[in-house]
Amino acid sequence: MAVHGFFGRRWVRALGLAGVAAAGYAFGVTSDRLAAQQPGQPGQLPAQVASEKRVVAYIYGNVPVTREDLGEFLIARGGHEKLELLVNKKIIEVEAAKRGVTVTWNEVESGLNEDLRGMGITLDDFKKHVLPRYNKSLYEWTEDVIKPRIVLGKMCRDRVKVTEEDLQKAFENKHGERRQAKVICWNKDDLKIAQKQWEEARQGDVEFDRVARTQADPNLASAAGLIAPIGKFPDVENDTATKTLFSLKQGEISQLFQTPAGIMCVKCVAIVPPDIAVKLEGKVREAFEKEMYDKKLTAEVPKFFNECKALAKPDLLLKGPPNPMQIRDRVNELVQPTGGITPPSANPMPPPVNPAVPTMPPPMAPPAAPK
Repeated sequence: MAVHGFFGRRWVRALGLAGVAAAGYAFGVTSDRLAAQQPGQPGQLPAQVASEKRVVAYIYGNVPVTREDLGEFLIARGGHEKLELLVNKKIIEVEAAKRGVTVTWNEVESGLNEDLRGMGITLDDFKKHVLPRYNKSLYEWTEDVIKPRIVLGKMCRDRVKVTEEDLQKAFENKHGERRQAKVICWNKDDLKIAQKQWEEARQGDVEFDRVARTQADPNLASAAGLIAPIGKFPDVENDTATKTLFSLKQGEISQLFQTPAGIMCVKCVAIVPPDIAVKLEGKVREAFEKEMYDKKLTAEVPKFFNECKALAKPDLLLKGPPNPMQIRDRVNELVQPTGGITPPSANPMPPPVNPAVPTMPPPMAPPAAPK
């Protein structure tokens, strides 16, 4: 149980918008589409180019493997899970086209660099430690996270307004009076245990620390519940813990109270005075304006996309991988007329043409040498 869930977490734009990728948002114009929009080379016939683009491989020199073949192959192996991502991708493409919104590769690169700065890591560390958590490659991250963030952000610009109250609260939260606390959390179903241990914790500092070190959260337990000082207006949906902490005097322990994640009590251990040397003006104000704008934009993007999706009314017909009957039909296509399947190892050469089973002809043999 992370205490940041109660008091707010350090807002990192890259990871904050990873929820966009998790929700299946996708950018509307892929590199494939961009390539398709490039002018043809001299001497090429458009119809031939379009036909060739449907073929992804050849076997025996003249037997094509098409994009449709590849698509069916991937769907049967889990590709159906990407359908919603593709549908969302198309929705964003349509909405972006309506508004004339595009994105450049320079913007994508800047977005990636901003992610790295926000997380304080290098690109190599990002590839090694962050991408595996989301089961994505760097290409997928740029396509599924960075590009939609940029495009949807552009489409949401007019919906985001930063008020003076927003700035004052953000400034007060960072530079105003702050409180440091020790926290004990219990599972929401462990009320009786929480009541018993809370009574024990109220007996003194030593008793409080002892109980705090036995709680389930390993980070809180190792620090006897101590957390970093927090401001009065953290970025959280439920501010019960914050209001409770700021109602206490130094050394006081709160009553038990419920939070979305469980039962909790807090002890105020220090009151940090405000930083009166910093004023909300000049570059400080500009920095807070940007921070608040980005934060509000992050919250607005999912709302905007949900509106677009409701308007598009997507109907996903492919619900999952092929069913057993479809798999059986596909296998039957490989079955020989005699009822058996020819193992690849038993006949490494192309099978002879059987009139009962339509096939593409094997490569033609070279002409016989003249006698």
